[in-house]
Amino acid sequence: MTSPDNRPVQKIKGGCLCGAVSFAVINTFEKLFLCSCDQCRQITGSAFASNLFVSIKGFDWLAGTGDIVSYQVPGRDISKSFCRVCGSGVPWPNGDGTKMIVPAGSLSAPVNVVERVRIFASEQPAWASGLEQVSTHAAFPEGLGSEPMSAKPLLTKNSNKTRSEKS
Repeated sequence: MTSPDNRPVQKIKGGCLCGAVSFAVINTFEKLFLCSCDQCRQITGSAFASNLFVSIKGFDWLAGTGDIVSYQVPGRDISKSFCRVCGSGVPWPNGDGTKMIVPAGSLSAPVNVVERVRIFASEQPAWASGLEQVSTHAAFPEGLGSEPMSAKPLLTKNSNKTRSEKS
């Protein structure tokens, strides 16, 4: 089987960080959208959202649909679905239900993409311009993030006390 532009079609898997939610999708993405709109920045907590669109016919949930929570942005055709266990972004249907919007970072294999497109670039914050020129490291630079997460005090959902203070 091949895509309309004669690329081989294969299914790739994806899912959330904790593994509760998983899916398979046909690897025939026409465009990767990097969206800098205000809502996508807030949804991701980053400079932009990285989303792929695929026909709903090429998408299958494998596990965890009961662990998916969705939020619809009021007054906009924007929503966000995420795993209720770990908070990772997971795919969601577009407004008319014909396509699935797949967060690119949720896929566990390389993606076949014909075109990369930046959208709502006018809403990109000043701190995010010129990111191609920042220094690059294979891991955390020395002195940052080298200690395990469990060594840091974490706030619990319903309390101002940290886990270490409760122990």
